[in-house]
Amino acid sequence: MYPTRDEAEQLLKEAEKLNPGPWGDHSRTVAHCAQCIAEKSRLNSDKAYVVGLLHDIGRRFGKRHLGHVSDGYLYMMSLGYDGAGCLFCCG
Repeated sequence: MYPTRDEAEQLLKEAEKLNPGPWGDHSRTVAHCAQCIAEKSRLNSDKAYVVGLLHDIGRRFGKRHLGHVSDGYLYMMSLGYDGAGCLFCCG
């Protein structure tokens, strides 16, 4: 299960309020690039955009070097987005 584009964008906006910084715009750039790559590869471009947008969502809890990876995983799982959460640990 994955959030919709709108849900993912809202999650990022909320996270940026909790921990402002350049990581939000970086995530938007990753989302755009992931979408373009998926379109060229005939993959699901919406899914690519969403997971690109949320790849650093664990930063909502603050800066913890690589701790944001497990924070992001746990956060996505807590919201019921098992498909998105598993990308943090399983690739």
